[in-house]
Amino acid sequence: MEDNPGDARLVEIFLQESDLQNCEVVNKTSLADAIAILESGEEFAVILLDLTLPDSRGFETLERLLAKFPQKNIIVLTGYSDKEMGLRAVQAGAQDFLVKGAFDAEQLSKSLRFSIERTRVLKRLEETQRIARIGNWEYFPETSAFTATDEFYRIFGHDEDRLDGSGNNLEEVDSPIQALKELHEVVAVKGSVKQDMKIKQKGGAYRYVSVQCNLRHDEANNLVYQGIIQDITDRKLADMEMEKSRARYQEIFTQSKDALFISTFTGKFVDFNQATLDVFGYSREELQTMEDTHKLYYPVERKNEFLLKLKAQKAIKDFEISIAHRSGEVRECMMTATIIVTDDFIGYNCILRDVTELRQAERMRKTRDLAQQSAYMKEQFLASISHEMRTPMNAIFGMSNILLQMNLPTEQNGLVQNIKNSSEILLGVVNDILEISAIQNGKVVFENKPFDLAELLNNLINVMQYKAQEKDIFLEVITSPDVPRYISGDKLRLNQVLYNLVGNAIKFTDHGFVKIYIEKLYDIGNSVQLKFKVQDTGIGISEDKIEAIFETFTRILRKDRVYEGTGLGLSICKNLIEQQGGKIGATSTEGKGSVFYFDLIVDMASAEDLDNKEPQEPENELPANAKFKLLLAEDHKMNQLVARKTLERKWKDIEITIADNGQIAIDLLRENIYDIVLMDIQMPIMDGYEATKTIRNTFPPDRSNMIILAMTAHAHVGRDEKYKEYGMDDFVLKPFDPEDLFYKISKYVKHR
Repeated sequence: MEDNPGDARLVEIFLQESDLQNCEVVNKTSLADAIAILESGEEFAVILLDLTLPDSRGFETLERLLAKFPQKNIIVLTGYSDKEMGLRAVQAGAQDFLVKGAFDAEQLSKSLRFSIERTRVLKRLEETQRIARIGNWEYFPETSAFTATDEFYRIFGHDEDRLDGSGNNLEEVDSPIQALKELHEVVAVKGSVKQDMKIKQKGGAYRYVSVQCNLRHDEANNLVYQGIIQDITDRKLADMEMEKSRARYQEIFTQSKDALFISTFTGKFVDFNQATLDVFGYSREELQTMEDTHKLYYPVERKNEFLLKLKAQKAIKDFEISIAHRSGEVRECMMTATIIVTDDFIGYNCILRDVTELRQAERMRKTRDLAQQSAYMKEQFLASISHEMRTPMNAIFGMSNILLQMNLPTEQNGLVQNIKNSSEILLGVVNDILEISAIQNGKVVFENKPFDLAELLNNLINVMQYKAQEKDIFLEVITSPDVPRYISGDKLRLNQVLYNLVGNAIKFTDHGFVKIYIEKLYDIGNSVQLKFKVQDTGIGISEDKIEAIFETFTRILRKDRVYEGTGLGLSICKNLIEQQGGKIGATSTEGKGSVFYFDLIVDMASAEDLDNKEPQEPENELPANAKFKLLLAEDHKMNQLVARKTLERKWKDIEITIADNGQIAIDLLRENIYDIVLMDIQMPIMDGYEATKTIRNTFPPDRSNMIILAMTAHAHVGRDEKYKEYGMDDFVLKPFDPEDLFYKISKYVKHR
């Protein structure tokens, strides 16, 4: 704001010589023009103000500008004879002053930077006050001068208008100072005050504030009231709501249909509502005089577990337990409890919900649903088991046939090992079928015999180690020092659960580790509660499937890989653990790994208690020198090996190419011509049906009509002839009879 072109140009030159040469300079030659551009909303970092302008002269120029734009950053330009005016301008609110003809580029740059930074600091302070909802003020009673921060005005509802600082409008009804009059009167007597108060905003709304005000003298010995104000409306309203909540809680306590009570850890009720009487069946006087209501919790093991977990975890939610009603009826309940610790009391409060009728309704619904799904489940079960039994059996039969044709050279060890692995898979499937059947029919009887837990774990590692080594997985058992070595329980069932969980962990882990943790949770008389965890760094399970994996026939399906199994293992584990009074669960992060855990209460034992008993455990063929090319689409590695060795022993000059899935087979067939294709049906990425359909519908005639034999473990494939719908010429059922395989290959290759 400079009407002298020479002075204005000099400022621009100095700025170009300084490190601020990139700034934009707008020159206005009158106060009216300057006010107009400022009112338009255009932002300026600094205003350089010449006090003498055509339409305003002297100190009045600054006052008019500050009155209209109190927050603007102003540096006053004065002449040699007006230095005193510059000092007065700074006292009135200007950031700095420069004497024309006495400053250079460096001084101008320094003044500008200092002014801009000071403004930034003030803005940050204002922002901090706004966030904290804290404002401050100063009031000079002798001159009626009043200053305050933006947040002060916002708290009082004066967002748009401000006091002019001269005291001219302090007596207005809406003036914030009117709300502070009584406060100032008290401060005048006491010297300082800190209190909460209720104020009325300009718009008529009320706010709650916390204020602190002191009376002191400034440098000129003038009295000044200095105060800090904070809007505490939200906190105050929260306190008021809490009071209402207490009243509502008392009403809920009285009217709730759930049993609400406070009890000591010895079972003495301190307070309870009417619903508690209904759940337990006793009168108020009887419950008040009963020394141990815990004796009504059923069974005893659950009561002990409830108390131990509550003490250890401080809170328990939805703990299932039964209550012995006075009538003799057992009521199924859910307990949610929290420990209470005060100077004179240690106990817990509890919400006890009677869910007997709900559980009965759920059981009836599940029974109905089970009946409706029975036929479908049986069909799915038989189809799944048939496939899973036949796939490993194919390897067993194939390798057995190969061994019978060999003189057992050194290669026999590898084949025998493969036979053993396949046998274990088959045995596991068969055992799962028998086990789930026995569990569902209630025929499982649990033993309680002493055994060496360390020995059981050592045997587990010895058996599982080779599977882990095959995949280069680190396998380890970590047992807490306080876990007893000798315990009494069902060794066979514990071993079965651990084998299943560890086997699954290894199966679904391709790199990293599998660790088994055993720790003691609580001592319960002569018994102990143990927790077992199996942690892996495998593929993990999505959160929405965690609960489902313990259901019957649930399997983890992945597009890029097919995992063996019937989906019975975890369901069996769940049943075995829960029927022994334990709990089983899992946590997992997809892509990072899983943790399966369960707890059991077992009796303590000693080495002397052990009972060391180990459990018993066609013609018309192609000639032998026939040369032809065969493509085998098969994802199972052992079945690849069996098929290759079986065929190469039959035809020495056969050329076999293997595709791990249907998509790879398609890619190979686009580039090569084969005399015959053996196509497995169930494969990852693309199955055999889809691959065959693609060949028949998209390949050129010289390749689309090639011979394709379905090679599958699905027993129904020949019965329903589904393979023909997809254009397959014939099928070979796994485990295949070598002679049948030779016959069909000979038949179709000769025909081709």
